[in-house]
Amino acid sequence: MDYYATKVINSDFIGSMIKFKNSPDEFHGHMNNFFANFKSVLSNKTINLIREYNSAYQSWSNEQTLLQMANKYDAEHVSDLFDSFNVSSNVDSILRGISKTSISKRKGPSKRKDPSKRN
Repeated sequence: MDYYATKVINSDFIGSMIKFKNSPDEFHGHMNNFFANFKSVLSNKTINLIREYNSAYQSWSNEQTLLQMANKYDAEHVSDLFDSFNVSSNVDSILRGISKTSISKRKGPSKRKDPSKRN
């Protein structure tokens, strides 16, 4: 009998549920299809576990939607920041844009010692 029970457990339908354990959308679809077809023979414990899973899945799904919206928003605003930014492929033009005098006029760190550290 174990052989036949194993065949049922590993059947296409139940086997696919295990296969999609790491794919929440796929697993959710298969699990709810299973629930719809067999809810009359499932224990209350299993039904409660499925309801818990559906609740957790809904929260996860909402979170994913918010993340996608935030990523899209960020992508649009980053591209807006760089619309007027144009970089030539010519290195000489980029180097001409950097003023050597502004680099040489940069002040270095102060060499004065703190009065409290004097001997």
